[in-house]
This record gives sequence, structure tokens and C-alpha cells, in this order.
Amino acid sequence: MNHTFPLYLHYRQRLAKSDLFKTLSIDTLDDMLKNFRFETWKKGSQHDSKLALQRFYVIVEGRMELIRINPETGKAFTLMILKEGDVYDVLSLLDSREHDVIPVALDDLKLLSAPMSRVRDWVHKHPEFNQNMMPYLSQCIRVREEIATDLALHDTPTRLARVILRYIPVDSSQHQADEIKAELLHDLSNEQLAQLVGSVRQVVNSHLGKMKKEGLIHMDHHQIVVDDLQRLRVKAEAIHGQLQ
Repeated sequence: MNHTFPLYLHYRQRLAKSDLFKTLSIDTLDDMLKNFRFETWKKGSQHDSKLALQRFYVIVEGRMELIRINPETGKAFTLMILKEGDVYDVLSLLDSREHDVIPVALDDLKLLSAPMSRVRDWVHKHPEFNQNMMPYLSQCIRVREEIATDLALHDTPTRLARVILRYIPVDSSQHQADEIKAELLHDLSNEQLAQLVGSVRQVVNSHLGKMKKEGLIHMDHHQIVVDDLQRLRVKAEAIHGQLQ
């Protein structure tokens, strides 16, 4: 990306907010941005997982869904939803192997992408970038560990509660607000929610109805709004009762 690009400063600012690029100096960011190009993905578009062997993507605006599909049954499972500032794909960056997930644009996505080989060079060339890599990688591992634990130890209503909590803003979970919204889940169908929970649409629809009757959540224009954060947290930690 040339520094004369009309939105150059805007994208440098967005890049600086990403956990992988925060704390980097302006000179370092400028040096890195030379290797980035701007891309857009249309809402609903699916992309080949082999893309991550060649390009490293930073989300500037929108949401990206990472899904796995059983080729024999067609059953899909959503690993996670990436947001602004997240990157795809840190695993391919580290081991140069194809990561068998399908990236899907949940919104009209705006991205910055750089050659994967160049980003690997940055790990060695810029110690501060490498230092940011470790906490970010740790966060990714923790999320995947939580997902595996949910599937192995929790029943469907508990997993649903945990998914909702996972996708509300951190500030909202720490402070009582007038409305606490699961912002990253907005406009998702119950089928898509089921893919996140590891269940089926009919079951998720039933448990959402029960949560509404219990006063835990309500829906507002295809948006899940949390009405009782404390009780939802209790529901999400139901493992002790299940194991007794």
C-alpha cells in the first residue's frame, strides 16, 4: 500500500488497534503497510482455506466466521467469529500448513492482506511484533480450549449461555449497562447459532425461547440482548451441577 493511498492514515490507525500490531512504532507500521493491500469480501461469500497459505489477513471492518464442514454429511460447526482487529490465519503463519477451516464473510468485509512469507519475516525482524504474537496466540488457544470443554462437559443450554457471554463486549460484562448486546451475534439465524453451539436449529430455538421466558434475554431486531447478566453467568457455569 502506497502512503499516497487516500485512506492510508485511516488504515494505519486501524492496524495499530489490532492486538498483533499495537505498541509498534509509526515507522514500523509504515514499513509493514508497504506490503499490505486492501481487499473486500462480499457478505455471505465463502473462501478457500488455502488462501491462508499465501496471504495474511487483518480484519478492518466486519465479521468473519470460521467453519468446519464434514464433507460426507455436510454438517457444519463454527469454530469462532472474528471481529475488527483479528487476523486470519495465525496457525498457518506459524506452521506453514493449511488450516482446514472455511472463512465466511458474515458482513461486507474490509481487510488488509500481506504476503504470508513477509509476515513471517516480521516475526524475526521486529521483536515487538513477536512479543505481541505470544499473547494473541495464547488467546486463540484459550478460546479453542473453551470450545472443546463446552462440547465435552456442558449440555446444550449451558453451551448456548456460554456462547452468548463469549460474544458480548468485555466492557458490558464488567459494568452494568442499560442494554448488553451480543453484538457479534447480530443477524445470525438460529441455524448459525446452532453451528456455534454444536447443536441443531430446533434445539437452539427451543432453548432461546426458554431463556426469554426466564427473563435472561430478549430479541431486538435480530439482536440478542441480555436482560439478566448475573443469572446468565450462573447458567453458563452449570458444570458443577451436571457432574454431581
